[in-house]
Amino acid sequence: MQEVVPRIDEAVLVNPGKGWLLYGERHDFDAKTLALGSTAYIRLSWELLEPEEGRFRWELLDGYIAEWAKAGKQSAFAVMCANSHGPEYTTPKWVFDAGAKFRRVTIETENPFYGRNGVKVVPEFEDPVFLAKLKAFVSAMGKRYDGDERVAFVDMRSYGNWGEGHLHPFGGTPISKHGLRRHVRHYLDAFRRTPVIMPSGNKDYEDVYDQAVASGLGMRHDGVCGRSDGSETMRCLGKAPAVFEFHGPYEALQRNGWWDGRTQWGHGYRLVDCVERGVPSYISLSQWGGEAARSFVAAETPLVEKLANRMGYHVVITKAELPRSFRAGATLSLVVTWENRGVAYVHVPCRVAVAILDADSGVVARAWADGAAPSRWAPGQPVRERLTASFAAVTGKGPLRLAIGLCKAEGPPTPVIGLGIEGGTPERWYPLAEIAREP
Repeated sequence: MQEVVPRIDEAVLVNPGKGWLLYGERHDFDAKTLALGSTAYIRLSWELLEPEEGRFRWELLDGYIAEWAKAGKQSAFAVMCANSHGPEYTTPKWVFDAGAKFRRVTIETENPFYGRNGVKVVPEFEDPVFLAKLKAFVSAMGKRYDGDERVAFVDMRSYGNWGEGHLHPFGGTPISKHGLRRHVRHYLDAFRRTPVIMPSGNKDYEDVYDQAVASGLGMRHDGVCGRSDGSETMRCLGKAPAVFEFHGPYEALQRNGWWDGRTQWGHGYRLVDCVERGVPSYISLSQWGGEAARSFVAAETPLVEKLANRMGYHVVITKAELPRSFRAGATLSLVVTWENRGVAYVHVPCRVAVAILDADSGVVARAWADGAAPSRWAPGQPVRERLTASFAAVTGKGPLRLAIGLCKAEGPPTPVIGLGIEGGTPERWYPLAEIAREP
């Protein structure tokens, strides 16, 4: 046997299932900002996607997802039913024409934290007609996008203003726990393979949140660094992804002193502290649009780069023990010590595989490795696993190297997750050491 201690790579590592969220359109972002982000994010109104009952404008989402996929990014999206910054109708008018109850609320201010002037039609969020129409829409959305590998998660924004789970500034009677559970159930039924994220932060619904997370939903909190210290999403640890969104624009947080943790009016928390408390897998890269993201990155480059690896999972190999030779058809055994240096678990379905690489880093053989359990790699706790694999045939000549990779859980062993160690190939195989072939 030989012992290998890989060198840790501190560079920013962009991986699926975690990372900075890029709010907006692809063309708004420069190369530097794109390189830091993992996932694009957009919010749309229900009215925009289903202007007439049963007539869907999926091309609006399809085009967005396809454009970001060209840039090598996944997408996430949300559909709102109420928006104080939007037009009169966010939920389609035909839903109310069918008998769903609603209120008309007049907004008389232009305020980024409040809304835009004008009349807004606000649904009664647990009205049976509204819920029936919502269920049909979410079901149709699930049929189209559930399991699409280009979609990182779907954000459940069906209740409250902006879908944040509150009625400010509309007022009115909050939804009951039973009603909120109905919203959750619609999304759980429609999306069985793609992660769903729901809003958190209302203490009246704590048991609903716990039930939702136990059922597989992740949590999002809007207001981090302002009115929230991030702890609302700690319940997700080991169960589902958590998502952070800032309380407001970076410049405003900084101007008020909240960004630096100088509490004012009960607001103000440092982002690095919020990340440790709330264990997010994703964080919005400032607010909407590339200009806001560029400004934030320019002002906070070291922090952005540090948290790119710290949020979610960040897996390294601290030691590997492997044989100096192998024989085709025989069982190969190695011991790997992993360390997850992120704050959350790996929520991307994946398996460990090993490969034999030739002198040009070409793969001449690959095989699944039994004995690894990536979903159980707890943050900050080294895990020593004994892996076994067998190569049926190896055709390469010259010096060979044994490599390891974190691969898609289904299909042939194809690495999708990068490790925080040096020496990885463009295909994300990580050579550990040379290994000789026995006759």
